[in-house]
Amino acid sequence: MRVVYGFDREFPPFSYEDPGGKPVGFDVEIMETIFRGKAVLAMRPLNWYSIQPELSAGSITLTSGMIRTPQRARAYVFSRLSTFDLKMRFFTKVYRRVPNVSFLRGQSVAVEEGSFQMGLLQEFGGINIKPFPSRSLALRALYNEEVDAYCGPDEPSYYFIRKLNYGAITTLGAPLGAVEMRVAVNRGRGDVLRIVDDGLQALISSGEYDRIYRRWFVTELGAQEKDNLIKAARGALINAYAPYGKANMGAAVLTATGKMLAGSNMENADPRLNLSAVRVAVARSLLENEMEIRAVVLVNQQGEVLMPGAEDFQALHEFGRGILVLSPDGGTPMISQLLPDPVRRDIFRLELQ
Repeated sequence: MRVVYGFDREFPPFSYEDPGGKPVGFDVEIMETIFRGKAVLAMRPLNWYSIQPELSAGSITLTSGMIRTPQRARAYVFSRLSTFDLKMRFFTKVYRRVPNVSFLRGQSVAVEEGSFQMGLLQEFGGINIKPFPSRSLALRALYNEEVDAYCGPDEPSYYFIRKLNYGAITTLGAPLGAVEMRVAVNRGRGDVLRIVDDGLQALISSGEYDRIYRRWFVTELGAQEKDNLIKAARGALINAYAPYGKANMGAAVLTATGKMLAGSNMENADPRLNLSAVRVAVARSLLENEMEIRAVVLVNQQGEVLMPGAEDFQALHEFGRGILVLSPDGGTPMISQLLPDPVRRDIFRLELQ
């Protein structure tokens, strides 16, 4: 069987061409893994605006990174599972943060012209929208302080921030919401859709999805970062309030900007009001407007590394499936590996019409 995969050649880190013209990216690797041994996968790099007519005409068999809408669902069939949940965020300069996104009303915000998030800004209202031909140019405008903020999808934006070394840019406030990116298949190729659905489920069940995710989206911890995290958590032990359990706990989180923020546990006569050291450290990161958490560690009163509990995993998962947890054996599993079935709320989903 031959399957033609049409991908967006300008959507890093999901799909793009490397300097040698080779198709690479998270979505590309997912598709290669799903079809390995099941079909010959031919890849066609395309402009995003040409993908939909090509898919309708059958010139390509499938594509990735598409948001399911009622109109698109009449034209194509979509994978049962999403390949990625993409969050829409505001970004600003570190030293120009404001308390929340409502403070951006009346300010200038850069956005990619014709994008989904441009429509979100129009709905938000009161913002001086500054459209740019590409995501990278919109981010450059923010970096050069030509605008007050930028609005865009999190991971593609992080990719350009890291690639262009825009270290002074960070996120602002909570995400506007998330969209589910799926695989879209030509309506006449139900056989291909079955391979995609079965393949995605197998990737998730086997843990291969997380391994691919980690390669593309997670920055591994260095030895010094691990040591500094443990030291910060041990330093928080003295501030623990544990008159009932008599077990002081300390925790620390490492953020994307390099900050290490520590917390200690706080007990209450009513155990339902107890606060874990991990959740206190997370709360401190929010107070510092640091919402991009890379890693976390928990230590007991002897300073030994412990594995946090399920409630802590759920609290951390809110800020990303790729957060690394230092384990007692020195490993660093991701939150998604420790909490494979987190609680989710559909109200957070953004839908295109």
